[in-house]
Amino acid sequence: MFTAQQRVTSAELALAEARDQLAGTKIKAPIAGKVLSVAGAVGAGVGAGSTFVSLADVAGMQVAADFPEADAGHLDVGLSATVTLANRPGEEFAARVVRVSPVGTADGNMVRYGAVLAFEEVPAELLVGQSAAVRVRTSEVTGVLRVPSTAVRAEGTVVVRTAAGDETRAVRVGLRGDQYTEVKSGLIEGDEIVIAGT
Repeated sequence: MFTAQQRVTSAELALAEARDQLAGTKIKAPIAGKVLSVAGAVGAGVGAGSTFVSLADVAGMQVAADFPEADAGHLDVGLSATVTLANRPGEEFAARVVRVSPVGTADGNMVRYGAVLAFEEVPAELLVGQSAAVRVRTSEVTGVLRVPSTAVRAEGTVVVRTAAGDETRAVRVGLRGDQYTEVKSGLIEGDEIVIAGT
């Protein structure tokens, strides 16, 4: 039969053992990553099944982007892209399209399709959830005559500046890009083009 002193001694030993276990307790993350949030202070109690520390795998971070349906039809897995981060203007990071959603989402009068891009090399100090601008190269041509895309009017004409004054010419265009448009006929190299709005 235990005496009161033996119970106290036993409780003190159990407490000392618990303190030793607590001092040696280590929380190990299942992945290498960046801590996003901690749901409490040192010594705070945590209930079973609750999340205490949230982690992100920044080494494999990807970019999710939406494209209008007019452009989404040209997207395909493997296409090269360029990503510009909001907090690092002027820097461009190479990426590739790794997934294109086959299901669109209505956005007002426009339908948009999602795509996921993976960095060729993940930038250092990448922030989870930050804004980014994405450009995907859907096709390219080399050794062709090109003009700024803003110079080509909707009706397929270009204004050329000549000695006699400005002249409107019909052109046959090829590949259209954000900045430049291929001109297959109607212009010759050296023609001076008038940009729309100037």
